[in-house]
Amino acid sequence: MIKLAIAIPAALLLAGCGDTATAPVSDTAPEAPIVHFAELPEAPPPVAMPTEIDPAMQDQLVSAISRIVVLQQVLASKEVTGEVLEVEAELPRESAESALENAKANLAAMSRGSIPTYVLIHNLDAAGHLRAWLIGPDGGTVSGVSDMPYDGLTAMTKGLGVRRLAMSRSRAPRGEPLPTEQEIRAAEAADRSPEAVEERRRTLAETAELLLPGVVRDALGSRSGRLLIIPALDTGTAPYAALPLANGYAAENWSFVLLPDIPALSNEEPTYDFGQVEIDKAVIVGDPDLSGDTSWNWAKLPGARAEAQAVAQMLDAPGNRLMIGEEATRRNLVRAIESRRDTGLVYIASHAVSHPRNPLTRGYVAMSGGHYYAGHIRQENFPGWDDNHPLVVLSACQTALGRTLEGGGFGIARTWTRAGAGQVAGSLWNVSDSATKVLMTNFMRQMKAGYAPEFAMQKAQLQTLRHVDDRGRQPFMNDPKMWASFTIFGKPSRQIRRNSPQT
Repeated sequence: MIKLAIAIPAALLLAGCGDTATAPVSDTAPEAPIVHFAELPEAPPPVAMPTEIDPAMQDQLVSAISRIVVLQQVLASKEVTGEVLEVEAELPRESAESALENAKANLAAMSRGSIPTYVLIHNLDAAGHLRAWLIGPDGGTVSGVSDMPYDGLTAMTKGLGVRRLAMSRSRAPRGEPLPTEQEIRAAEAADRSPEAVEERRRTLAETAELLLPGVVRDALGSRSGRLLIIPALDTGTAPYAALPLANGYAAENWSFVLLPDIPALSNEEPTYDFGQVEIDKAVIVGDPDLSGDTSWNWAKLPGARAEAQAVAQMLDAPGNRLMIGEEATRRNLVRAIESRRDTGLVYIASHAVSHPRNPLTRGYVAMSGGHYYAGHIRQENFPGWDDNHPLVVLSACQTALGRTLEGGGFGIARTWTRAGAGQVAGSLWNVSDSATKVLMTNFMRQMKAGYAPEFAMQKAQLQTLRHVDDRGRQPFMNDPKMWASFTIFGKPSRQIRRNSPQT
């Protein structure tokens, strides 16, 4: 028996979120033609994904799954108990082979008569290089490996300009000032410079080469569909929607779901029945009053308040609860969820903080009068959630981040699935208050139109990328960190839209 717990330094984790709005934005502005991130050639013919792969490659894949499942057991044990589980170094081969065959069968079933669904599996090889496996709905499989040992996505976060973005959505120790308006404007101007735009382009191209090495990237660039991601270390925190492929931004042809582990795909029921979730029956939080926080001084969130109010106006079921300002307390949120067993949506627009070492005791969503820590969420037993698995939307900073081990990561988003949520929408970094309002109201409109969350998010990201403000500008076109900042975590949806054939 051996202990398996391999951690890496966390990617840049910056506390707080919410910026000073720039120009007013129009939610009904006409869509502009999409402009690709770079001049890209026409998509090539589909790259072959053989269903009969070399025996040596098959052996590598089975061995990878054996180790990945064990590493994910370690991660789950650390999340639930705080202890590192003692396990065998690998899953028995026959169990790994069975998991692989079940996963392939489920991919085929999800794709039948619907959108093609693929899975991307990451693991580290013996030399520390990142290996990617892409498996298609017909069982076709390709694999690639990174050129250099994998050392995390800190450089990606820096290259996207998240540090500059964070200045305007920060928190400061109580008694210390937040950045001035002049400092924020100077940082925003630097972030719009040709040099910053080029740095983002180069960063995302390098990230695509790292996470989608070789033929994996080629195969994705010649196809479209839904991609399920089983991460290693912090690879689940990348903006896959913004990665450049041969046929454009990945979001132009793919929707994404971050899976918690391999059993989520290989189990008997691998999907989330969004068709049974009534998002109109909602509990909504926006812009809590944080003036009483004795430890931190927080930036204001005018966009989060307007966002929560706009969401509440879209949803009109009796018994809905909107909590703004001083009313947005942890106690009121929990009571509102508990008061109706058929809650379909929990929507929180606030600040949030993740933590790379202690995500349950030091990671939280900021609430008036006392924050809602991930450890609190994990302990909840909401009435009806065992049968009615609602959608949780965490429109705040860092909510998809946390602690990473070799088997993946855990933090605020994952704790909501532990509490019974079917899917969670969480953020990959410190998000923009104004851009997030545009993105998330687009997201809600798409779900109101019947699209399941991962497809609604894909459509919302493309709408936000093309967004035209009241001055006729496209403020997010050259800045993917503004529109690709959220991911969907949990099981893939059973249907593309309500009342559509099952996937």
